[in-house]
Amino acid sequence: MISWDLIKKHKLGIPLLWDIAMVFVVLGNLALIIFDLSYLSLRPFYFHKFPEILSMYDKPILGIEPHRTTTAYTDLVDDLKYLTQLRDDEFRENQRKNTREEIYKVLTTLKTQVSNEKFDSLYQAYESALQLEDIQVRRKKVEEILFQINEFFSVMEETDEITTLGELSEKYAFINRLSIEANESKEILSIIQKLDKRMLEIVENNPFAMSGQSEFLLEIQTGIKNEYQTHKTKARDLKLRQELDPILNRDRIPSTVVAFAWFWRDQNRSLEQKIEFFNTHFREYFALNYYRAISSDGSPVNNYLLLDAPFLFFFLAEFALSWLLAIKNKTYIAWFLYPIYHWYDVLGLIPVVEFRFFRLVRVYKIYLMLQTNQFTKILGNDLISKTLRYYSNIIKEEISDIVTIQILTETQNEVRSGNSLDQLVNAIDQNRAELKKVAIKNIAQSAQNPNLQALIQNLVTEVSERVSANMKPISFLPKDMQANLTKQISMTIYSAISQATVAMATDPSGRKSIENLIDYLIDEMILVAQDPDMVKLNTNISVALIENMKKSIGEKKWLKSEIGSS
Repeated sequence: MISWDLIKKHKLGIPLLWDIAMVFVVLGNLALIIFDLSYLSLRPFYFHKFPEILSMYDKPILGIEPHRTTTAYTDLVDDLKYLTQLRDDEFRENQRKNTREEIYKVLTTLKTQVSNEKFDSLYQAYESALQLEDIQVRRKKVEEILFQINEFFSVMEETDEITTLGELSEKYAFINRLSIEANESKEILSIIQKLDKRMLEIVENNPFAMSGQSEFLLEIQTGIKNEYQTHKTKARDLKLRQELDPILNRDRIPSTVVAFAWFWRDQNRSLEQKIEFFNTHFREYFALNYYRAISSDGSPVNNYLLLDAPFLFFFLAEFALSWLLAIKNKTYIAWFLYPIYHWYDVLGLIPVVEFRFFRLVRVYKIYLMLQTNQFTKILGNDLISKTLRYYSNIIKEEISDIVTIQILTETQNEVRSGNSLDQLVNAIDQNRAELKKVAIKNIAQSAQNPNLQALIQNLVTEVSERVSANMKPISFLPKDMQANLTKQISMTIYSAISQATVAMATDPSGRKSIENLIDYLIDEMILVAQDPDMVKLNTNISVALIENMKKSIGEKKWLKSEIGSS
């Protein structure tokens, strides 16, 4: 539970409020970083669920625009849909009227920009044509004047208004052509042939490759081929290829192009059904494809730093202030050590898009705050605190396990090299003098130790009693006398050896003998360390021992713990 006594005690002072604010700012920045790192992979999800995110993030931040090639194809499909809508007389007349009004607005704008008598005359003629009562005459007159106006502007420098005027004029002429029923089939065939050319361009150039979405093109090809396969015959396929040959001017026409050519020419479906099928099965793949602008250095545009700049300035100011406070309070022995101790902040302050992954290190900053300041104390032992401790313990265990296993792996590699036994022997060899001193000292102390003497005397007594009965030279004596005799002999021998050992340890010549013995043992160890069988045995045992240690360390102990027990 939250400790209200601690809250009253600390009174939510500036340090505590600052730490709390820092935690939330860091979390917000991390959320933005994760969003940016995962944006392209999650873009199809945003496309379906949150399309407004694409308008805010695509072009402004990543320089993403709809790809012209795939967009041109879907625009032609939209033209087919628009053509079916124009079959309705009321819709067609409204479209014609709206187009005339839009053209008039563009011409009014151009009139303020262009000072020319011929254009003024054409502008007045267009105004007069709009006032004509006869629909057929007005339609023909407006179209004629628009042709003359576009001819006039064709020799001038192109502007947005001139481009818009040309598009609207073409739209007006298209609507007028569709007013004649016989022209509809010609317009449909013209659009289908344009679709054939665009699909050939898509198959040959794969505009999905640049955005890393080639699987979308594969889905489109698989889908249309499966659809065509159910209706395909050898004669139909040959006829389609012959029809496409003069349109595409290709010796070999890709099967995907043939399949789509069949789809748009299929007589068993209405135009509305074809458009609905395309929108259901294919439009999404075309719409998801994009072109990403390239910056001057050749890399894709990425304006993420514009979003990160406020956070960057905030953290930079906080870093500078903390550094100054550390210098003032003499926290470290040298002023320049602060960035070294706070390396995680330095990584997070690198203002380079490619380094934004390192800003995830700011998680460590949150961990330090929650572990060292008053905020953790106030939270107490509630679920939030236990959860934080639980996951922080997981992080600590995982990091320490990785480091320890790496060290043990390096140790195994060193053992496998065969140098470990040599290193041990060399270390002993380098300390010969110290070993001799310690051995002589311990020999003298052990020989004079009363507890050890009593223990050995008891052991000698037990042994002498067991062997007394087997000594043939004294077998004629009574058993009690045999036991006493062997005991006295054993104790006499032990006493003599003990006194000799003490004398040897204190006498210069005795010490020299012990030193010679130690030298002999070390020399023997050196010879043993050079034996191939011994080296192999030592390597196998050591590597197996370290491997067992690695398995024990690699065990996920946190899996056996619970949040409540953290």
